[in-house]
Amino acid sequence: MRKNKRDIANKNKKISKSVKVLSTIGVLMFGTVALWQGLTVKQYNVNSDKIKSPVRIMAITDLHSTIYGSKQKNLIEKIQTYDPDVIILVGDIAVDKVPHKGTKLLLSAIGRKYPCYYVTGNHEFLSGEVTYIKEMIRSYGVTILEGNSSLIEVDGQQIRIAGVDDPYGFNGYAYYEDGITDEWREQFNNCNEETGDGIYSILLSHRPELTEIYKNSGFDLVVAGHAHGGQVRIPGILNGLLAPNQGLFPKYAGGLYELEDTTMVVSRGLSRNIIPRVFNPPEIVVIDLEPLK
Repeated sequence: MRKNKRDIANKNKKISKSVKVLSTIGVLMFGTVALWQGLTVKQYNVNSDKIKSPVRIMAITDLHSTIYGSKQKNLIEKIQTYDPDVIILVGDIAVDKVPHKGTKLLLSAIGRKYPCYYVTGNHEFLSGEVTYIKEMIRSYGVTILEGNSSLIEVDGQQIRIAGVDDPYGFNGYAYYEDGITDEWREQFNNCNEETGDGIYSILLSHRPELTEIYKNSGFDLVVAGHAHGGQVRIPGILNGLLAPNQGLFPKYAGGLYELEDTTMVVSRGLSRNIIPRVFNPPEIVVIDLEPLK
C-alpha cells in the first residue's frame, strides 16, 4: 500500500515537472514569436482606372538609421528581391539620437539605382540639422519633396509623386492637437493643385492621423508612417496599442484604409528601439498599382 502511494507520489511529481517544463517551453516560444524582429514585407494591391500597366512602389518609413545586417545587407537584399519601379522614403529615415551610418548605407545602395523620393518626419526636425540631412539625402540622387511634386514615367505612363514636410517643422511641437499651420497647409495646397488632371497622384506625408485633410484631397493614394504599428499588436484582435499623436488604440496604426475617394497606406516602419515591438516586426511596404479590372 505504501509502495503504491510512493509510486503515485513519484508519478505526480514527474507529471508536475513535465507540466512546468512544457509551460516554460511554451512561454519561451510565445516570447520568441511575439518579440521576433526579423525584417518583413507587407504587400498591398491598389487598383485604379488611371493605371494602364502595373507599377510597383516600395515604401520605407521610420528607419531611424537602423542597420539590418552587415552594411544594411538584409534590407538591401529585400529591396533587390522585390525590384520596385519607385522607392519612397516617408520620414524619420535619419533621426536625432543615432549616427546617420544606417541611412547612408541604404542611400548609397538605392539612391542612383532606383527613382527615390523623400519627405521628412518629425525626427529630422528634432535633430536640429534638418537642412544638413536633406542635403545629405539629396547627395545620393534622391529627390526631396517639400510642398512640391514630380512626374515620373513608368512603362509609358506618368505617375505624380508629391510630398510635404512633417508638421513638426512648422509648429515646433511633436505632440499637438490641431497644430497645423498655414505654412504647412500652403505646402499641402501647392502639391495637390495639379491633381484632377487624370494622372495618378501619390502624396507622401509622414503623419497618418491627418485623414480629414487627406480624404477628398484629390490624391489617389497617401502613404504615411510614424505610428510604428502601434508598438504592440495582437493579430486579429488589436491592430495597435499606442501611437504618437493618436494615443491609445490608434485607428491608423498600420494597414490600408479607404478615405472616401483616397486610399491611405500606413507602414509599420523599420524602427527598433528600447521599447519592444510585440507581434509587430519591422516592415517594408510594397504597393502594387494595377489597372482596374
